[in-house]
Amino acid sequence: METTVLGILKKACDLVGSGQSLGIIEAISSLRDQASGRTRDLAYYAVLETAMVSRGDASLAMLADQKEPAIELLQATIRRIMSALH
Repeated sequence: METTVLGILKKACDLVGSGQSLGIIEAISSLRDQASGRTRDLAYYAVLETAMVSRGDASLAMLADQKEPAIELLQATIRRIMSALH
């Protein structure tokens, strides 16, 4: 069974939090053996959507290598998706 977008986001958050990945892009990209390109792309878009809603200005560069903001943004994205599911 393939990992879901939510699963990818949770794993990416763990990778960034533990220092195994420097940022969101690296963390999600490193999960290529666990999810299809489409699923990883959807995870990137979910994070960008959260960033645009919460900050008003989002870019892929912002997601590259900022640990604390990356963790906060991943957690906010996870919360947003979870609230939409309930």
